[in-house]
Amino acid sequence: MSSAPRVDYIPQLDRNLRTRLVNRFREKYRFMGGDEIIQFIVDDILDLVEQEYRSMDLMRKGQILWDGVTIKQKRKPGRALTMKETRTKPIVLSLITEEDIRKLKDGGSHREIRMDVIERITMEAYEQGTTLSQPDIGLLLTTSPKTLYSYIKELEGKKQIQLPTRGRIHDLGPGVTHKKGIMRLILEKYSILEVSRRTNHSTEAIERYHRDYDRVDMLEPKLSIEEIAFVTGMSRRLVSEYIDLKRELCSSQSSGG
Repeated sequence: MSSAPRVDYIPQLDRNLRTRLVNRFREKYRFMGGDEIIQFIVDDILDLVEQEYRSMDLMRKGQILWDGVTIKQKRKPGRALTMKETRTKPIVLSLITEEDIRKLKDGGSHREIRMDVIERITMEAYEQGTTLSQPDIGLLLTTSPKTLYSYIKELEGKKQIQLPTRGRIHDLGPGVTHKKGIMRLILEKYSILEVSRRTNHSTEAIERYHRDYDRVDMLEPKLSIEEIAFVTGMSRRLVSEYIDLKRELCSSQSSGG
């Protein structure tokens, strides 16, 4: 038979951060939403804090905690979406591993190791549902934008891949490097799944690029850029990008490149 509950211990359950936050909302901010709303907000804040402060036991030597931009956003990413409006979440990145140290011990070059690190942390971020921008990677490696660009270009050329950086995943910036790589693979008759694997783009995004490219390809001999934009609902800039991309790919194919 169980004994009666000891009511003198009940207050101890309320002596915590949650109670302090609830009281702060009530007293300092004079929050008018009522106790249920206050407690809902406080629980949400505590969930966020728990995500932010991971136990050190879950991290290995050489790893670092970083804020990655989530791949899925409430609003479509673009220049109009500021970082304050952008969803992020804490992620763990392996900045240095024992394998890196072994390679250096065996005479590996620092350039090769840095390219390994760039590929590894970019993929780790992607696997955790986020993406790193080139400025992120540059900060983590204390590398200048120009040097980082040369690393990425060399790495992607050697491995015939496209890293899932934020510019590619969220279609940021004026360039169409990722579209060019994707369309080149499609024109070389690779399957959508293979293109997705090589470029780290969703099959939906690849199909959209293919569909838009085909529409522009079909209309470009007959209509102006403004007319194509009107008919397809694309922006003039995007139509122009696809036209330039078509000419570049056609020129490359005709020259055997």
